[in-house]
Amino acid sequence: MTTRRVSWRRTDEVRTDEQCTISVRDAGVSLVGTVLGADGGLPVRIEYRVFADGTGATTAVHVRDYRGFAQRQLALARDGKGNWTVNGVADRGLKGCVDVDLGCSPSTNTLPVRRLRLGVGGSHTIQAAWVRFPDLTVEKAAQTYSRLDEFTYRYASGTHEGDLVVDDDGVVAQFGPWERTGVADGLDDTAPLDAR
Repeated sequence: MTTRRVSWRRTDEVRTDEQCTISVRDAGVSLVGTVLGADGGLPVRIEYRVFADGTGATTAVHVRDYRGFAQRQLALARDGKGNWTVNGVADRGLKGCVDVDLGCSPSTNTLPVRRLRLGVGGSHTIQAAWVRFPDLTVEKAAQTYSRLDEFTYRYASGTHEGDLVVDDDGVVAQFGPWERTGVADGLDDTAPLDAR
């Protein structure tokens, strides 16, 4: 198992900091992160867990969104046939999606970058289950990744387009308003404070 802890800072009107632990195992990849900041004058904390299988396809997503004193949760699951559920209810509109895109974080862009393994000059369009914030709604979104050079990809979805810079492992270093502020590699043998 390899583990990397990454922190990012968002520098636009939504001021947030994020820390994510990315663990790569034979069985797949997990992203466990927390986004802290403020939006519209309210304190915000978003906790997420994303799991992908050995092929890099997303299998489960759990999100807890705290805004002020309000708390909401979202759970997504994808089975081996590509069927998705949202909070336990089948969502046929997400059929064909292989990846999840958390709109609050650059971490999930790492999954298709690693999964696609595009050569320089290569391009591929995926279907992603896009989780929108602050709505906490999910919709299918076509997203195109085009590899410009060793570390730079052009990302396009709808009217949004921008360059995505990654490191040697495909982990996002810079994307739009997000900039990586720290990175550490090592073993993750720590347990969360609420573990029993």
